[in-house]
Amino acid sequence: MDMERKVYFSPSVLSYHREFGSPEHRRLVSSAMKGNLRGKLLEKYYSLSINKKIVFSFIVAFSVLLALLALLTYKISSSILIQKAVENTEQNLRLVSEKLDLILDNAENYSKIVITDNTVQDVLSKPLTDDPLINYQRYIAVQDSLKGIADTKTFINAVIIYDRLGRIYDSGSLEGVEDVSRAYFDKFAGSAYGLEWADTSASNYWQGTSKYDVIKLFQKFNSDRVGQTLGLVELTIMESYIADQYRNIDIGKNGSIFIVNKRGLISSNTDKRELYKSVADQPYFFWVTAHEGGEQFRDASGRELLVVSRYFPRLDWTIVGTVPIREIMKDNDILTQRFLALGIVFVLTGVILSFVIATSITKPLNKIKATVKNVQEGNLDVWLDLKSRDEIGALAREFNKMVDRTKTLMSSMVEEQKRKREFELAALQAQINPHFLYNTLESICALADLKRNADIVAVVNRLASFYRGVLSKGNAIIPMEDEIHITRTYLEILKVRYGAQLDYSFDIEMNVYRCQTVKLLLQPIVENSVYHGLKNKRGKGLISVRAALDGEILKIVVEDNGVGMKPETLEGIFKPLLDQGRQRSFGLKSTDERIKLYFGMEYGLSVSSEYGAGTTVTVKLPAIRMQEGTE
Repeated sequence: MDMERKVYFSPSVLSYHREFGSPEHRRLVSSAMKGNLRGKLLEKYYSLSINKKIVFSFIVAFSVLLALLALLTYKISSSILIQKAVENTEQNLRLVSEKLDLILDNAENYSKIVITDNTVQDVLSKPLTDDPLINYQRYIAVQDSLKGIADTKTFINAVIIYDRLGRIYDSGSLEGVEDVSRAYFDKFAGSAYGLEWADTSASNYWQGTSKYDVIKLFQKFNSDRVGQTLGLVELTIMESYIADQYRNIDIGKNGSIFIVNKRGLISSNTDKRELYKSVADQPYFFWVTAHEGGEQFRDASGRELLVVSRYFPRLDWTIVGTVPIREIMKDNDILTQRFLALGIVFVLTGVILSFVIATSITKPLNKIKATVKNVQEGNLDVWLDLKSRDEIGALAREFNKMVDRTKTLMSSMVEEQKRKREFELAALQAQINPHFLYNTLESICALADLKRNADIVAVVNRLASFYRGVLSKGNAIIPMEDEIHITRTYLEILKVRYGAQLDYSFDIEMNVYRCQTVKLLLQPIVENSVYHGLKNKRGKGLISVRAALDGEILKIVVEDNGVGMKPETLEGIFKPLLDQGRQRSFGLKSTDERIKLYFGMEYGLSVSSEYGAGTTVTVKLPAIRMQEGTE
């Protein structure tokens, strides 16, 4: 525990632990510093005027609301833009897929034209002759037929026929044709009909000095007459022709469409540098091969992408479209910037509006404060003229009532002073103790600053209730029930001022309430306990009021746990005072004399006290019950 205190409160130890201390000590130091900062910020906030607090609160509220609204708007609009991009890209990929299907369908149809061509069927059905010229003429006839078929469609790059005897026929302009038929003859063996598409690869022939990237269609064909296998037709389509189908499709300035096979190799791309490159290491690869639709990914370079895929089963391809997220969000960023600019205008408007509202609230409060100060200085000829019907207006009306009642009460006291002896004059004057009134009004001002309107109304009502009890319709003798009510109200008002430092309790027997007592019997005793016993005490103060009948005697005990009295002070309580001033007129001696005045010399007060421990005041009264109609 000692070490913890040093960590929190000793600057030298803080410095030591910051540099050399354990992680636990550093954590405690950090916590202490944060606590200090939080405390300073709260202290700064509490020191602000209500006007500044309202303006500050409006700024914070508007700023937080704007930030949340901007974030929410950005999230929603981003989601909409991304979904729209997914739908557009899906539509484009569907268009690419349909174009590919059309190309492949046409290629398969032209393959059927090749294998059903009369010249092809006739020549490949006949065996070779011994005459080379006839064989050459037949070869040229097939070549011309293939060339005629290939020339009718631009998407067909070449047509090649491999017969069962190993002879190769092509559509012309081909050199170094590599015989790849054996693998397909074996693959199609045993089937009457065989057709297969091969993935993008380099051509198995030369055109001039180059080989081209092509996709290939292989189809076995038979004799129309005898049904025997005649050969294998190979029809090739340039990969560049496939890429041309989506070259001009716009999915964004930096967006791209490409085709990838199941091994992760790019089978088609408008950028030929990317052809045959692997994307298997990209985070999105396994997703696109297993799903269709759109998803967000961060590629191997860290760039955020929207990836949309569509499966093309005829070649076991996946058509992929990628669009950078930043490009999709470009318009959204502009919208957000404009929204924030507009939001700043709203915040500034809100600040001006909050200043106007704050002024409308604090102006009447300042007026109340100035009026209360006048009352505190002794001027009761004041009147708060506020037209509002809100809590502040209610406070002003209650304040006016309180001041009016105070003036009435003071006038009543002056009238009573003319008819009663000097002692009663002093007692009644003390009923309106300016010190108590001013402290109560200061408490009301403090509550007004804190905007605790409900507490203000409660205090004003209690103060009014207290003075109603004090007036008691001019009666000097009142029931104990009224006296307890006056005392309790007085303590409730003090409770507002002293808060948790003051507590009290009442233990009153029911048969006591209808007994007679002199007005303001207990309040001076309680006041004496508070201001001379508890005010200078450290810790929580407690006042206990107990009342019970002992035969024909009413015994009341007021006990506190205050600082108590020294023996010499206790001995001088009931001795004659040289100066019965206003501040002492409601002291214990004055109360004792009033009791003796009304009920006889055998009644009155007795006091016991232990210095440093508390004081007990015992009141002895005759148990006289109030008569009906005397209240």
